[in-house]
Amino acid sequence: MKYKIDVLNKLRDSDNWPAFDRPDFLEKLNDVADDAFTQKTIEGYLAALLIYHQLCEEMMKVLIQCSSFLIQCSVFPHEIKSKKINRLMFGQIINELEQGVLDTYTKQFIEKSKKLNSIRIKMVHKLTDKPSLNSIERQIKPAKKLFDESYKLFDDIYDDYRVAFSHYKKNIEDLEELVDEE
Repeated sequence: MKYKIDVLNKLRDSDNWPAFDRPDFLEKLNDVADDAFTQKTIEGYLAALLIYHQLCEEMMKVLIQCSSFLIQCSVFPHEIKSKKINRLMFGQIINELEQGVLDTYTKQFIEKSKKLNSIRIKMVHKLTDKPSLNSIERQIKPAKKLFDESYKLFDDIYDDYRVAFSHYKKNIEDLEELVDEE
């Protein structure tokens, strides 16, 4: 019964819906990454790449939480556990996202995340191969583009989830009746 009450309470208060824990800080990190990228230095490019990568990971975690919550609302009053994702690596997080609710935008987001991860792996593991600033710049520019596109996709996907949650919230009485029937 606690599970059902928790889901209903979460649904009632949109402040409890899946979201970034510290959105202001993540926005500042994004600004730092953009500033680092514009410095056109090896340090700036690498810092930007690592921050974009981390921000992409945080976006994936929110999307996984959204997917889990939507599934919980969809199968209510049946119980389904949320995924534990806090200690997973980037590739594992992608796999978890692929196991959730998928639409065209989410699939595109996943593909861009995989490409961003590939660039990061290549950059980090080949850094000592005497890269020039020009070669690093050529590799990082697509990473920034991928991140910017991923960010836009995230906003669209996240908005769609919030609309779906709103529909469930609007009809919460129907869900409450399912608990009362037990």
